[in-house]
Amino acid sequence: MAAKTSPGLKRSDGMPNILVLDANQRSALAVIRSLGRRGMRVVAGDHGTAPLGGASRYASATVQYASPAEHPARFVAEIATLVRRFEIGTVVPATDLTTMLLVSQPEVIRPARLACASAESYEALTDKRALLELAARVTVAAPATRVASNWDEILDAAGVFGYPLVLKPARSRYLRGDRVIATSVRIVNNVAELDAARGALPWLEDMPCLAQEFIRGHGAGIFALWAADGPLAWFGHKRLREKPPSGGVSVLSESVDVDVTMQSMATRLLSAAGWVGVAMIEFRVSDTGRPYLMEVNGRFWGSLQLAIDSGLDFPWLLYQLVNGDPIAPTPAYTRGRRLRWLLGDLDNLLLQLRSPRAGVGAKLQAALGFAASSFDFSCRQEVLRWYDPRPGLRELRQWLAALRP
Repeated sequence: MAAKTSPGLKRSDGMPNILVLDANQRSALAVIRSLGRRGMRVVAGDHGTAPLGGASRYASATVQYASPAEHPARFVAEIATLVRRFEIGTVVPATDLTTMLLVSQPEVIRPARLACASAESYEALTDKRALLELAARVTVAAPATRVASNWDEILDAAGVFGYPLVLKPARSRYLRGDRVIATSVRIVNNVAELDAARGALPWLEDMPCLAQEFIRGHGAGIFALWAADGPLAWFGHKRLREKPPSGGVSVLSESVDVDVTMQSMATRLLSAAGWVGVAMIEFRVSDTGRPYLMEVNGRFWGSLQLAIDSGLDFPWLLYQLVNGDPIAPTPAYTRGRRLRWLLGDLDNLLLQLRSPRAGVGAKLQAALGFAASSFDFSCRQEVLRWYDPRPGLRELRQWLAALRP
């Protein structure tokens, strides 16, 4: 099946044409709005039929392509066809999956530029085993780890580290034949859970398992735009609420100062990898306050709109970097700015209200927190915006449809 396009997509008339992939992601919507408001023609692409970004007034057209997970080779071929047909100058992937498939063969989409680091740099930081080796060389702290290639070596690691034990695949996704296989991190709390996990690790046949000590504490991260000669921008944020409540996707976040220790660690990693592009560096901060490296993601992050609202327009900066344009010094961003994903926050509230483990006090606190954010007019909505309301309305319709039995 060839890629489908919406009516009205025109060839270039001198205005830059940009293809933003994964347009149903909120980060992709932020990219579309950022570049579209600067007068660029933005094409919103996704494998689904009604992506959020495609509803934006700043999307000049919407294209549908093959599922990158189910048909990776067809996906790459269709992106190459779209680039040639519509004279795309820059391709911006917004997920690990589409980035992974394109970064290893950027020549396929030429003359378009891929808004991502080089394949060598990407592998150095997104392959978790390679990342740990690099971290050790540049003295960046990481959890104690044993690289296990079979079940017996995982059992040995459990004997050394005890429980909880983290079982982490070397890659989040990988190609097996003509399909992309997704993996996930698993935390086991005892021998019984470890035995039960054995059947849930089919990827162990294809890649090593990083068996790690569990760091008690909380997650944290910083975001950067990196050029060949060093950093162009840093951004820090704090997650105030997540979905699910125990930890996951941020639904309410706030801009904060960049942690200087994490910044120093990230600087050593990105410099050593020869990184050029955006990066999200994730840490686990122990109860003693010491950060430990978890992973690096070489694409835009979920709360990208918060950085833009705070004064750091990362999509525009990345576009200039990729295309070799001069970049003005980045301004200091606003601290204390808040961003709310309304429907995600509502999901968070419903999960807490329905939880049999939550007491009356916890449920009341959750409801009051949700209400307070609803009347906090300094807190900006991530998807529903007055100047571009259609993505928010589309998301609401899809959310309501998902509630139907």
